[in-house]
Amino acid sequence: MPAGLPSQVIEPTAASSPGWVQHAVNWAGTAWSYHPIQAGAAVVWIQIGIGVWLVTAARGPWSRLAGLASVAWGLVVWVFGESFGGIFAPGLTWLFGAPGAVAFYCAAGILIALPERSWATARIGRTILAATGAFFIGMAVLQAWPGRGFWPGTQHGQRGTLAGMVHAMASTPQPTIVAGWVRGFASFTAANGLAVNLFAVIALAATGAGLVTVAAGCGPAWLGRVTLIATIALCLADWVLIEDFGFFGGLGTDPNSMIPIILLAGAGYLAQLQQAWKNYAIAAEIAPAGGMVLHNDVAYVIDAGGRTRTELNLDPGPGTASTKSSFAVELATAAEHVMRPS
Repeated sequence: MPAGLPSQVIEPTAASSPGWVQHAVNWAGTAWSYHPIQAGAAVVWIQIGIGVWLVTAARGPWSRLAGLASVAWGLVVWVFGESFGGIFAPGLTWLFGAPGAVAFYCAAGILIALPERSWATARIGRTILAATGAFFIGMAVLQAWPGRGFWPGTQHGQRGTLAGMVHAMASTPQPTIVAGWVRGFASFTAANGLAVNLFAVIALAATGAGLVTVAAGCGPAWLGRVTLIATIALCLADWVLIEDFGFFGGLGTDPNSMIPIILLAGAGYLAQLQQAWKNYAIAAEIAPAGGMVLHNDVAYVIDAGGRTRTELNLDPGPGTASTKSSFAVELATAAEHVMRPS
């Protein structure tokens, strides 16, 4: 693996990129080839060190520094190991992992490096969802662009770009059952290239639009959950059938970009839920004698867009029939006011 990395992984990735990218990548590959064992060991220990740093420094300045260190190292790998994620090469597509898994690792490092106060509101979660959604929409436009070889399953008797990529992945040494899945999908893509690419375009555009809508605080309450589930399903399908898990064959160094995308989208969604808990959770404590639980009696009426419309801050009383009825009337009136057509 250490000796074959430049010629079998790094240089082929840069082969279709502009000359200046090839020069930069070949320079790094040549330097690696002179000392493959030492270079491989250094990479291993750098990544273990950053990983241990991230795990042990859960918060505070050291955690933010670990995030910045992961960004710096990620950029080195993204430039010299992934040839800028292939963004300057023809045939760029989300289906193959563009713009490179390390780009998403760098994005995660940036999030870790942010001050803790950045997570005090739902803004950071909305920003993550909006950025992910915009990225998906952009990738949908790129996938739909004609003349890039993704629409035909076969062309002039040869496999199209997508079918050829999947077929190549099927020949990678891997478990027989996985190879069968990938080989079957390659045959299906070769026979139905237009339908497969059309599905990819629509799925990317719809998922991206859903993420942007959720980030804007619009749409029904269920849209966020459905869009997150759709994002996970789409990424997992691509990871298994097209990226072939990303690490089989002895030359894979990471599981490719689909898993990081799922984690980033999930982080954006959960960041919003965490903020909702901070805003609407009930604070409770045990009274000094242990005789009762003290808590605030607050009811929030929230509309379908997630906006707080009414806050009822009152004590319904000792729990008699009359006090329960009074509180129920107050809450029902507020809910009816919110649901009333404007």
